[in-house]
Amino acid sequence: MTKGLSFMSYTAAAATDNTSLMKLTESILSEGGFDTVFFTSSDELINFSENNKPDIILLDLDMDDSEGFDTMNRLHMSMDTVDIPVMVMSYDGDPDLEAQAFDEGAIDFIVKPFSEQVFLRRVTKVIEITGHQSALENKVSSMTEEILQEHQKNERLSLQIVKTLAGTIDAKDSFTNGHSLRVAEYAREIARRAGYSQKGQDEMYMIGLLHDVGKVGVPDSIINKPSRLTDEEFAIIKTHPVLGFDILKNITEMPKLAAGARWHHERFDGKGYPDGLRGHAIPEEARIIAVADAYDAMSSKRSFHNINEQDYVLAEFRRGRGIQFDPAFAEIMIKMIQEDKEYRMKEQEARRRAESTSVDIANTDEKTREKGAVLLRMLEACGINIEAGMKYCTNDVNIYIEMLNEFTSASADRLKKLQNSFIAEKWDDYGRNIHSLKNVAKSIGADALAESASVLEDAIKKKAYIFIRRNHPDMAEQFETVSENILAVTTFVT
Repeated sequence: MTKGLSFMSYTAAAATDNTSLMKLTESILSEGGFDTVFFTSSDELINFSENNKPDIILLDLDMDDSEGFDTMNRLHMSMDTVDIPVMVMSYDGDPDLEAQAFDEGAIDFIVKPFSEQVFLRRVTKVIEITGHQSALENKVSSMTEEILQEHQKNERLSLQIVKTLAGTIDAKDSFTNGHSLRVAEYAREIARRAGYSQKGQDEMYMIGLLHDVGKVGVPDSIINKPSRLTDEEFAIIKTHPVLGFDILKNITEMPKLAAGARWHHERFDGKGYPDGLRGHAIPEEARIIAVADAYDAMSSKRSFHNINEQDYVLAEFRRGRGIQFDPAFAEIMIKMIQEDKEYRMKEQEARRRAESTSVDIANTDEKTREKGAVLLRMLEACGINIEAGMKYCTNDVNIYIEMLNEFTSASADRLKKLQNSFIAEKWDDYGRNIHSLKNVAKSIGADALAESASVLEDAIKKKAYIFIRRNHPDMAEQFETVSENILAVTTFVT
């Protein structure tokens, strides 16, 4: 084995037992900036290439012990050598042999004896081509990753917008706070148990969030009426499915949103509204929402009834199978109820937190009280722990708003400091900045962001810098999303 000078910028691994060819090849390639390593057996060539990744492999098909194309096949079967370009050399210039070489994966075929200038140019050209190809693949991979990340960010932002809208809808009715979120959760679980894919489950969740969007067109006086509705008022309430359909029908990328809104009050026996559809003529997504909606109606406190006992809810679903509800989805809900032995599904924690904070704004004037209630419910829909946030400001909603405004106004500067210290790898500064973010996020109730910052703060203490490099971008994106959502809510309400 002969090895060239170590300062050269490229490495060529060559397999040949022809001493004259070795000397000629090394002489030519050294002028082109190559460090050439020679081997007299295919096994040695493959072993070296797997461990050292040369820039090009030169394979002499005329070696006495050469297995020729079998060597190429072994190189292309290994993940360590599959992307290394292979140039074959042979005294035999038969077109069929050359064609076979290309079929087997050779990037070039050169006939011996060869011109020194032509040989160097062809080897150099191979390096240039593969280098450009590798750079292009890396660029495409990077662009694909950026597009994927942007798509995921847009999906998260869209979900937060929908949650905010759902929170606004629920805020119209003091007795149904969190209703849309709960229906969405129940619907997603029904879909999961019914065998829906993850994408289908996520879509069902979105349908649940927006099923009552048509209530924005129903007067608050009717929605919040504590006594029995008149026939005329009930007729107005019954318009909300069609109103919701009209709002959502133009979202062509997810047509099931409109279907869920229009037909979630249809009955399996055909006695529902607005169109009196029957059985499987009712879209499946609407049949699922109908079950989830009915469960929440029975297990939540309303103006006309308290939370029903679990046995009563269970009996109603058994009675309504095949009559009010699709029997298959009713059966899934029955199993969910039976598994929920402690009745935890009723009025989930979101409602209890909202009710506890609503008391704290009861002594303010009516306009402020109304705005405060809407603000808190919308923040809840965005994933903010309003109970924790209100505690940090002595349960004063006006102080809470000021804290939120301070958080959003300072977010750009806070993020810039974080990014600068991260990029420069000034870990002491980064530790101070992430500690500050953890505290301010915790003080407004942004629990998930505070937890992400806390994890990175712990990583700083442990000097786990690789972990920080991998996880900081996600935390920074989470920070931006939280700030954008809070800004959108406070701007809308105030």
